[in-house]
This record gives sequence, structure tokens and C-alpha cells, in this order.
Amino acid sequence: MLVRLPLALLAASILAALVPADVIGRWLGDEAGLRGILVATLVGGLLPGGPMVAFPLALVLWDAGAGMAQMVTLITAWSVIALHRVLAFEWPMLGGRFALLRLAASILLPALAGLGALGLLRAVEAGGALRLYG
Repeated sequence: MLVRLPLALLAASILAALVPADVIGRWLGDEAGLRGILVATLVGGLLPGGPMVAFPLALVLWDAGAGMAQMVTLITAWSVIALHRVLAFEWPMLGGRFALLRLAASILLPALAGLGALGLLRAVEAGGALRLYG
């Protein structure tokens, strides 16, 4: 595990160098709003690998200008949708009917989590009573 984390951080940093920060900010930034949440749902659902890939990538995206609600969405989509796990494990072991039912039942969860995070962030910013970050 200790060897994989630096390698995952390096790979995520290389990806960040290939994709300019303004592009990340435009598609996944706070200003992207609902569009950013939908993009984060797609990216998170297609993101392969385990936590040693997903969390360093989320950190690099966040440092490059991605919004907090969008990162909540990305990590939730990676956890809930995880197309690579559906194809590698769920479909072969539990069958296509179960895999499709589970996906259909949970496909909206990442976007709902992102919208919930967006609402909480706006409420906190309006009230100023609680700091969630920084």
C-alpha cells in the first residue's frame, strides 16, 4: 500500500499536467453547478481502480479548481456506479438482471449527493455559522 500511494499521486499529477486547470475549473469547478455535477457523475462512474486511484485523482482535481460538491459527486459515483466493478464482478457473478436493476436503482444517487452538498455549501456560506473547509 505504501508503494502504491506515491505512484497513484504521481499518475494523478501527470494527468493534471495534461489537462489545464482552467479546463478542470470550467467543467468541474464551483461555477459549473449542475453541469459539473453531471460531468463528475460520468467521470466517477467510469473511473477505474480502487481508492489508491480515486482519492489521489480527486485531490489533484480539487487542487486544480474542481468544486467541493463536484468532488462529492465524483467520489460517490466512483463508489456507487463503478462501471469497471460492474463488468468485472457484478455482471459475471450476480447476473445481468441484478446488475442492471442495481444500476437503475442507484444511478441518481451521485447527482443527489452532489446537489445535497451544493445546497449545504450554499446554506453554510449564507449563514456563515460553520466552516466546512479551509
